[in-house]
Amino acid sequence: MKIVFFGTSDFAVPALAGLAGRHDIAAVITKPDKPQGRHLLTRPCAVKAKAQELGLPVFSLEDLPPAGAVDKLKRYEADLFVVIAYGRILHADILSLPKFYSIGLHASLLPKYRGASPINWALLNGETRTGVTVFRLDEKMDAGDIIMREEAEIPGSDNAQTLSVRLSEVGAGLLLKAVDVIERRSERFVRQEDKEATFTPRLKKEDGLIDWKRRAAEVHNKVRAMFGWPGAFSSLNGHKVKILATEIGQPQGTGAHRPGEIIKAGPDGIEVSCGQGIIVVKELQEEGGRRLAASEYLLGHKARAGDFFLSSP
Repeated sequence: MKIVFFGTSDFAVPALAGLAGRHDIAAVITKPDKPQGRHLLTRPCAVKAKAQELGLPVFSLEDLPPAGAVDKLKRYEADLFVVIAYGRILHADILSLPKFYSIGLHASLLPKYRGASPINWALLNGETRTGVTVFRLDEKMDAGDIIMREEAEIPGSDNAQTLSVRLSEVGAGLLLKAVDVIERRSERFVRQEDKEATFTPRLKKEDGLIDWKRRAAEVHNKVRAMFGWPGAFSSLNGHKVKILATEIGQPQGTGAHRPGEIIKAGPDGIEVSCGQGIIVVKELQEEGGRRLAASEYLLGHKARAGDFFLSSP
């Protein structure tokens, strides 16, 4: 199969590598380079870096004049366009160019969790199962006919980063199966039921703010869901602190502590009261500092019983 691949983030890299080993990748389309990291150095995105490593031609549509994108893509005479975590909605004039059609890989069991942040919102909602879907693309976001789906468990230890890595590998395998089926023209489409759809908005920085009045399980899920970006955060003794890893603690007597209050701080972590139940902070990072285990953090910072994590930016 002759394929044009569209992708940007790490999630798309295993799929690109898998396809490149079995099919003709005519071109890889990514987003333009942008400043990244603490020092804001301009670097290629994960997909561009992988494409360059594989010796594949790569470019950005943003580097072309508006009328030039369709003409350039048409010249590849591709059988299939594959779009994964690209970060831009493609219109019908592009999606209709391949000999067969255009397909996408989405990190949920569609029609559940359509949209920009399916992994984060599955974790935030405390889901224990999710999956990946290969589907035919149309101009509606994540609404096209399903070609294949595969389920995956969400262990309680997962955060957004670890779940994304695992789903990207599962998705890469499923995509290869789907492309083989399409090449044989033996695919079977299943229409999505829009009434069953749920939607995930793009995350904003303020989504990471912890509300300590929530139940312990909800706070724990927020920490898991926001890992990486934007990060779950709070304020402690006047300093913004990212909470990177937590556990749900043993139940305490009701009414003894207020939400956000530190119950105990020691080598095993920092126990914090929630609206219902407690969590144990295991890893955290002060703004501008490095990631620390709670035991390390306590060596250089004051955090003791009676202090409060505050639900403020």
